[in-house]
Amino acid sequence: MFLLLPISVAAAVVNFDIAIGTSPWFGATLSPHIEFWRIEADLSFSLRVAVDQGRLSVLPLYEPFENLKYLSLDLGTGGALYRVPYAGWLSFSNLNYEANTLSLWGMNGSIGAVIQDSYALFFKIDYFSICVDNNSGYHLSVPINFNDFKIEPFISNLGYGVGLSHRGIVFFLVPKMGLRIGFAADRLFFFAQHLANKTNVGFGWVNEDEWVLVSNESIDLRKKIDKIYVIFRSEKERWYAGFSFPVFW
Repeated sequence: MFLLLPISVAAAVVNFDIAIGTSPWFGATLSPHIEFWRIEADLSFSLRVAVDQGRLSVLPLYEPFENLKYLSLDLGTGGALYRVPYAGWLSFSNLNYEANTLSLWGMNGSIGAVIQDSYALFFKIDYFSICVDNNSGYHLSVPINFNDFKIEPFISNLGYGVGLSHRGIVFFLVPKMGLRIGFAADRLFFFAQHLANKTNVGFGWVNEDEWVLVSNESIDLRKKIDKIYVIFRSEKERWYAGFSFPVFW
């Protein structure tokens, strides 16, 4: 008996890139979209050569996780998401959005984990939700359900609050501490909050070899206009902007 696992690699675009910025560079980028079993992944690998005072030097590669723009594992009642947050944990006030976020869940979202610089575990049923993390943060709520609309009074390490949610859209308020609004779908998310005098924002859209990824720390953009890609990245004091031209597919 043989088990056939179809593998599809589409949109494996090789581009020639040229950019100006804090350090002008040129190079080549490979952006494969991979589908395997129940896994989808969008990746980007670049070889960059910098021009500095007439001298050429090969730039170091980014961290490996920077090459992975999107990852999805769909197991029906469970799965995993990387980069795009899982909507099931956006209502927990002790969790924040970070660019390199891995979400895991099972049992139709009743249990799960969130792995970032820190990590957290959560448990959710219709009338009770709890999330704890390794920084002593916690969130305990008692949801009140009205079909697809949910009201969630809660207590957390930030204090008492109340949340509203409807089909992936989340809003909550903690008096005298702040608020959050968020949304997450398959390849699109939005996150904005101001809590405990700290502001955290995030936005993401990923479409195979195109993406817009925004966080407090960085902006990463690659958008196709006709057959040419506009590229832009800003991180701390480093930035570049330019164009990417397809060589072959």
